[in-house]
Amino acid sequence: MLSEQIFCVLNAIYLRKMAAPVHVADVTGYDLATVTHILAEQAEAERVININDAYLMQPEGVQKVLEFYQLTYQPMRVSAGVIAWYERFEQTLNVQFIKAVSDWQTSEGDERARERMVRIVERMIRALGELVMEIPRYAGYIQRFERAMALADKGQLDYVCNPTLDSMHNIWFEFHEDILAVVGRPRDV
Repeated sequence: MLSEQIFCVLNAIYLRKMAAPVHVADVTGYDLATVTHILAEQAEAERVININDAYLMQPEGVQKVLEFYQLTYQPMRVSAGVIAWYERFEQTLNVQFIKAVSDWQTSEGDERARERMVRIVERMIRALGELVMEIPRYAGYIQRFERAMALADKGQLDYVCNPTLDSMHNIWFEFHEDILAVVGRPRDV
């Protein structure tokens, strides 16, 4: 099984689909030298592939990440508290966020649509606080959401929904993939 550190590095790529070392370092909190070293080792083990200094998961890497989720988070897959949290997330926050993203995209940047997204993300931050004791690495999502909201509040509106940045939308998407893997649920198609 992977170490927690290697899992976190690979998982950052797994959740993002393709990631540069600087992004991996940012989301994991590991220094760039450590991330670069781990990625080189994982590329040699054929778990990731380097394409122009951005990494993609290889099937072996995906298998190892999913194996880590399965073994590490198995108790949470049967925990009434975690499952109840997940159900509330799916039925309320996620539904509201999807609508808010759609409203933002169709409004061409309407301030009210952005404010609705921010309010939902603020609720998400509070909700994530409930899981941090169970999954300490989720504190990273809180920090990332706070940073994206602060940048959007300063007028850098790409941090609302831009697919190439660590925007509120991208962070939400990555978290959703993460919690699905934790609780062992497939993504609805």
